[in-house]
Amino acid sequence: MSVDHSVDQCSRFRGGSKFIMESLATSCDHNFVEYFHKAPDMVDIYTFRVVKLAKAFTIDFAVRVVKTKRVMYKVDNFDGCQFLMNPLMNRVFGTVYKRLVVNGSFFSCPIKPGVYYIRNEGSVAMLPVFQPPGRYQITMRVRMRESRDPFVMEMLWVYSVVRIK
Repeated sequence: MSVDHSVDQCSRFRGGSKFIMESLATSCDHNFVEYFHKAPDMVDIYTFRVVKLAKAFTIDFAVRVVKTKRVMYKVDNFDGCQFLMNPLMNRVFGTVYKRLVVNGSFFSCPIKPGVYYIRNEGSVAMLPVFQPPGRYQITMRVRMRESRDPFVMEMLWVYSVVRIK
């Protein structure tokens, strides 16, 4: 299931470029994660419900050009539990993680069943320092060995890069 959430044309400036966040789509497997969507009456808070103990998980992350699907940056099988033990070990994902956390509710492994919240704020920090103008998508998938599905959770951001004159 995929849900498209329009993002209020969130713009960030970095270097000589303007990054415009256009949309975010979330989806889940409905087996390990029952739901994953925007929290009611919230601008940038998303909620998901874990229904089975997550002993271990991996993260796949990719930045692609929307038009050609060319891969700009890709990380596969990033060990999620290892990362949660010390998120600041990874400069890029550590910065993103600190911005995703809501009310200091850091995650730890195993992730127990329950309702969790994250903030859609750290996505610009994931972007490469230099990107040519164009439209891009970021795909972030959480995978578990116990699941037969290609992922248990997925976030897909679409954004544009515009040069500032």
